[in-house]
Amino acid sequence: MRIFIRTTTVFWAALAVLALALPAQAQPRIAVKDFRDKTAKGYAKIGAGMAEMMATALVETGRYVVLERQAIRDVLEEQDLGASGRVKKETAAPIGEIEGAQFLIYGTITEFEPDYRGIGGAAGMPGIRLGGIAAGAKQSHVAIDLRIVDAKTSRIVAVTKVEGKATDIGGGVGGVIGGGKTTMPLALGGWAKTPMEQAIRVCIQNAVQYISGKI
Repeated sequence: MRIFIRTTTVFWAALAVLALALPAQAQPRIAVKDFRDKTAKGYAKIGAGMAEMMATALVETGRYVVLERQAIRDVLEEQDLGASGRVKKETAAPIGEIEGAQFLIYGTITEFEPDYRGIGGAAGMPGIRLGGIAAGAKQSHVAIDLRIVDAKTSRIVAVTKVEGKATDIGGGVGGVIGGGKTTMPLALGGWAKTPMEQAIRVCIQNAVQYISGKI
């Protein structure tokens, strides 16, 4: 059996070229908020995990100034410590220097299916060519409702649904591999090196591609 997997190196290379053309002051300032989980599957912290991957993938494009918001309390605590007088003045993080975001990225996980469905007989998927998949192959699937919000006006400037799929074919994984160099965060570690990991990466990449076309 031959499996042809289409990688997305061209996509990430194109974003890198675009980023080089943007001076730092022209790069949009964005912040990724924790994703809401509406799947009712009981998976702990998948929203925080996918938001973490999204933030990392956006940084990797070099196209944006990505601001920390998931762990903002740690930043505030460090600044408060500096203001307490217990830290050397020349090394203390000053208060009042946190940058504001121009755009906020929100996500709602609507589908998270490690075993989405079985596939029998011959089949094909976008980006790969398959010949005679054995009955019982499993497909993993994840979907996110994505919103881009203007932080100044609170207006929703863009919405879409992004998805990712991957197939387990007799121990091999077929799918469109993407997501940059992002590692799997602890909250998603249970799906590392599985079709679900690839489905998540595809979904994150599709989200980054959509965001890059809007801001």
